Amino acid sequence: MRHLLAIALVALLGACATTAPRTEAAASIVRTIDDLAAVAPALQESSERTLLVLDIDDTLLTSAGFFGSDKWYEWQKTLPADDPGKVACLFDVISLNYEAGAQRATQADGPALVNGLQVDKLLLTSRNPLYRGGTLRTLRDAGYALPEMLGGQADGRSWDFRKAPAAKPVRVLYDQGLFMTTGQDKGLVLLDLLRRSSLRYDRVVLVDDGRKNIDNMRAALRDAGIDYLGLHYTRIDKSIGSEDVAAGRAGWQAWRQLLAATYPQRLQAFDRGQCSY
Repeated sequence: MRHLLAIALVALLGACATTAPRTEAAASIVRTIDDLAAVAPALQESSERTLLVLDIDDTLLTSAGFFGSDKWYEWQKTLPADDPGKVACLFDVISLNYEAGAQRATQADGPALVNGLQVDKLLLTSRNPLYRGGTLRTLRDAGYALPEMLGGQADGRSWDFRKAPAAKPVRVLYDQGLFMTTGQDKGLVLLDLLRRSSLRYDRVVLVDDGRKNIDNMRAALRDAGIDYLGLHYTRIDKSIGSEDVAAGRAGWQAWRQLLAATYPQRLQAFDRGQCSY
């Protein structure tokens, strides 16, 4: 009887060892790349179940000029209120830019490189879900195919995300492989999506031009025990010169003239600070 009990105990301990949650520290690596061709070999470095997460602005797409670009947005945040280039209702004007403007792929072979990656993929952007129409158009025009929905989901979903229990809710939207998160912490919001979708990956690879996004994802996945490789994409020049500043101011004045001639009430609302976003 003791012999049988001993065998049973060994079998039980063996079963616990195979089903217990992972206890070792998750691998966490960050590298700098300037070519999307580096993504495929990075994915092949591990046989673990991997999710590839791709940023859009200045990673897959970039603006042809300064006005309306990602670095124009960052420049806007530094301007005093009386600067002639300072845009009233910035996010309203960003929406107008997405609808009216055009973007190009960050590199000519980018769409082919990304479309050819046979791995679970997710486009994760800080853009507001209300910018969805312009976003889908510019991705399509540049040649990017939207990824399959994770886990074979048939329908998209939208919900109020809170980065902390007491935080203000922010609407996010995941549909057609595109996750629009309204500036939320990319690591926390990705984990929320995976939880809601009952999905688990052993490894996440993020390609993003924003170092803050790379670091936020790293922190969130480390806490969740998920291996992480952050690829900081630096191909797009982020410097701002005097010609850019002049173009930024001229671009806003051109928008003002167009709105004054076509939609004067909207311009008046901007000037009164009555913003829609």
